[in-house]
Amino acid sequence: MKKNYTIIFILFLTSFYYSQNVPKDSLYGNIRKIREKVLFLTKKENPQLLYYDDYGHSGFMGPESTKVRFFDTWFSSEICYYINNERYFNKDRKITHDIWYGKNDSIRKSYQFVYDDTNRLIRKIDSSLGIETHYYSNYGDENIISENLKYHLFSHTYKKYRDGKLILSKNFDNNGTAYEHKYAYNLNGKLSYRIYKNPNTWKKIDKRSFSYGIQDSIGKIYKDIINFYDDRNRIIESCSYDLYEDEKHENPVITTRIQYIYLGNNLITKIQKYKEGPASYYNYRYDDIDRLKEKYCCSKNIDEAKLIYKYHYQRDGKIDRLEYTEEDFPTKKMKTYKVLFSYRYDINKNWIEIIKNVNGKDLYKWTREIDYY
Repeated sequence: MKKNYTIIFILFLTSFYYSQNVPKDSLYGNIRKIREKVLFLTKKENPQLLYYDDYGHSGFMGPESTKVRFFDTWFSSEICYYINNERYFNKDRKITHDIWYGKNDSIRKSYQFVYDDTNRLIRKIDSSLGIETHYYSNYGDENIISENLKYHLFSHTYKKYRDGKLILSKNFDNNGTAYEHKYAYNLNGKLSYRIYKNPNTWKKIDKRSFSYGIQDSIGKIYKDIINFYDDRNRIIESCSYDLYEDEKHENPVITTRIQYIYLGNNLITKIQKYKEGPASYYNYRYDDIDRLKEKYCCSKNIDEAKLIYKYHYQRDGKIDRLEYTEEDFPTKKMKTYKVLFSYRYDINKNWIEIIKNVNGKDLYKWTREIDYY
């Protein structure tokens, strides 16, 4: 059936890696500045597909997304993403300047952050887009005014907090259209559900076509996130809903369901099911001190896994070996990579260099130059 859309949907593909699985990075001491960069020690480059970019075929995705993707790729595969940035911190470890470079060390993006006397963010300046200003009240309210200098657009976000938790968020776009979310928590402070006041609805155009957009001033109100927890307040199921393709294009349908299965203190299986397609299974195994030892994707039976990760740790808890196995696309045979990580440290026990060796060859070097107060 043909459909006419009045807005464009952009699908962001996210990694299934969870920060709880691979140990988080560490920083000790009163940090003033970090200059971080990866070097390619051979002609092997980061993956390119549709077009060439220093940050791979997806391009620069923003500071936090880039850092997460680089970290996950570094410790969970034989390849390497790209990172090249410089961050300055105040004495409370808040970022004040964030500068991102290309492979020739030319500036790609820069950000500046300004805080009030209580270290609340009051201004964010994006070198290529514009200014975001935060205003706070004494009653748990926050107003954020964003000015996009590139496209001459404005937006306004209102947030209401209670006991330190977000309970209401309203975003007004350049046309004044409001997108509203309300948040409800259980007695232990975990999110139970979120209510979405969606200004967009479906409207039937003819026998074969529907339009999705702002049809009236009413919109549609529904729970777009519902979470369930066990008696230890651990999430066991999370469901997402949206206006999609129910029979009459009127009611929200489930678009994603994620289930979590635990053994003792550890998550051992995650099952993820989208509206279309089969479910994906992620199975985890741990060592005697609850560190992630093995990870399997994406079959219910680990013997049929197409992606296998096996980790080994050195004494300080950092990963020093990875055995990564994946199904080779052309041959459908399993291929294994032996990956070694060697570290160099400064006097504050922060690592300043990691060399990534794949199948006996040094391929990548991740460096950090750290200045202290």
